Amino acid sequence: MRLDAADILDAIRKLFGKGFDRRYGAGPAGLVDLARGSALKPSETCVEAALRFESAHDVGDASNIYAIRNLATGEKGILIDEFDVFDELCARALAKQLAEKRETTSVDDGGIPSKHGLRKVLKSDFDRDPTRYVLREGFPDFPPCPFGGAFSILGFDLASGEYVWLVTSIIRDPRLARIPYRRAAHE
Repeated sequence: MRLDAADILDAIRKLFGKGFDRRYGAGPAGLVDLARGSALKPSETCVEAALRFESAHDVGDASNIYAIRNLATGEKGILIDEFDVFDELCARALAKQLAEKRETTSVDDGGIPSKHGLRKVLKSDFDRDPTRYVLREGFPDFPPCPFGGAFSILGFDLASGEYVWLVTSIIRDPRLARIPYRRAAHE
């Protein structure tokens, strides 16, 4: 299936219109139906369309969206990789299956200094002061996700005290400190 979309939000809208209404997640164990919490067997999974949205080549930012059909049930859904990290997080066989049919399109963000309502931090900004930014994982105060789900990771600017969108090249940078959320003893 061919999918033409201006950006990832346009792709989600078009896929919903084509009946891709389930939400899937990916991790080391494979694909998961997020509503049911059940795993999808790789042999029963078909990637019908896959798009990679890259900002200008010098920005170092990309997101991916996958149209997935469960061959056993016929259900269709989407898998969103907002930060272009699934190839590092999920099983190698799944990463290969996801990338196999993926088409790349450039998204001209016109130098827009924000993404999904968050100030965008470019690699050049990070390189000037890598200790200023951290990657928060699982924090309960994340802003709403424009995809209808919830963010699992987000950048945080320690100097301004606000959540920011870190471009993909920063997320892959080993200098970026990762801070997992830890519940307080009284929670």
